[in-house]
Amino acid sequence: MLVLAESDPLSFLRGFLAALSTGTPLLLANPQWQSQEWQQLAAILPQNFMAWGTVPPLDPQGSGERLPQGWILIPTGGTQGRLRWAIHTVATLQAARMGLQSHLQQLTIHCLSILPLYHVSGLMPVLRSLWSGGELYLARHLRDLRQTTPPANLDLWLSLVPRQLQQVLTEPLPWLGKLRGIFIGGGPTWSQLLEEAATQRLPLCLTYGMTETAGMICAQRQGEFLAGDRSCGQVLPHAQIDLTPTGEIQIQAASLALGYYPEFFDSAIFPTDDRAQWRGDRLYILGRSSRKIISGGENIYPEELEALLLDSGLIQDIYIYGAADPLWGEQVIALYVGDASPEELNTWLKQQCSAYKCPKQWIRVPQIPRTPQGKVSLVTLADGYGQRE
Repeated sequence: MLVLAESDPLSFLRGFLAALSTGTPLLLANPQWQSQEWQQLAAILPQNFMAWGTVPPLDPQGSGERLPQGWILIPTGGTQGRLRWAIHTVATLQAARMGLQSHLQQLTIHCLSILPLYHVSGLMPVLRSLWSGGELYLARHLRDLRQTTPPANLDLWLSLVPRQLQQVLTEPLPWLGKLRGIFIGGGPTWSQLLEEAATQRLPLCLTYGMTETAGMICAQRQGEFLAGDRSCGQVLPHAQIDLTPTGEIQIQAASLALGYYPEFFDSAIFPTDDRAQWRGDRLYILGRSSRKIISGGENIYPEELEALLLDSGLIQDIYIYGAADPLWGEQVIALYVGDASPEELNTWLKQQCSAYKCPKQWIRVPQIPRTPQGKVSLVTLADGYGQRE
């Protein structure tokens, strides 16, 4: 297995394509991970791994068995915030690419990619271009687009998360309006943001998808957003979406991952905690059933952070939740009981996990309201601190 943790896009592609050409199993990693995340990787890492990029010394605790050729393990958040690696193959990623081609009625897809390539949202634009014979333009950050001339070919698809869309609206890049389309995914996009994008005539295409499905399985087509559509569009031909009686999304797709390494899914039907409704053949996302927070396109699980902080001895009690934020989509807020200062807690936590997970607000309280069973009283929190239910 090759562990690929490379921040430079071209170096990432060299490692990725080298592994694909030789059938070497791949595990994608974030070079900015901290000790907590690397320890989670070490727990499942096979003994005979190779490293490419910024990988610290690791003590692999996985099996010594060789993984099947062509496996591509892509990181995502999981239960209680622990990292998981969705098991994809060339076949599942190709299914996602071909499904989008059919949906857009485009044989060739040209892409401009600025999202991290270890994320499915950054990887898939690259594969869509490479595998369809399209042109590919790479950048590391949105700010790179402000420091360079526009691409020669503006018949491009760009993928953004809501936070990046907010930045584009605040400091416009006029040539973005000339792109073929701008896919928006990775978290909730609030109505004010969408209406401002419509005012600036940005060719958005709202989408729905996840790491487990190799990206989008539902998407708008070009022009639908500017015509007034605010759904996530129609289901792509390689996927099927059903709703439970309570509105939770269930997915079947040719692009569905095989499981979370080293385990396989028990069923071909993948349940999610996302709630939605149909209006005709168009899907409208309503929210989530779990406590998962999506901030800046990143999945954040409060249970993981709470466990870390409780183990630190710096606090006596804590509750972490997400609140609506005009820049990040949601921001992480921590209510805690203890004598430690917010600065001390923030400094300690950043040494344990990635900075994007850390609360934007730390609020010291006399106590966390709980029921006799020890569960947090969400009604009391909603009244006092704006906690969502």
